[in-house]
Amino acid sequence: MFSNFLAFGAEQTSQSSGYTGMAITLIIWGAIFYLFLIRPNKKKQQKHAEMIDALQPGKDVISAGGIKGEVVSVSDQYIVIRVDKGVRLTLTKDSIRKVL
Repeated sequence: MFSNFLAFGAEQTSQSSGYTGMAITLIIWGAIFYLFLIRPNKKKQQKHAEMIDALQPGKDVISAGGIKGEVVSVSDQYIVIRVDKGVRLTLTKDSIRKVL
């Protein structure tokens, strides 16, 4: 009977170490996911926000749709660009992809 209790205790120990190994693996995968996917995306978003904040009238920009124009005015959410004589477009700040 005593040997049955020892065997039962040994089974419990092996199961708990299995869960520990699984938890460590999950933590490692979470760290890899953060380092390779989330962190670079945050840096890219921060760089884009800095570029948008630095926009001033007179700078040339390219929109997400590939339209090139000169910044005429900048407001909180929108940017007005001049594409050609008499042609002005109002775009959201997020639609600006590149400052030339």
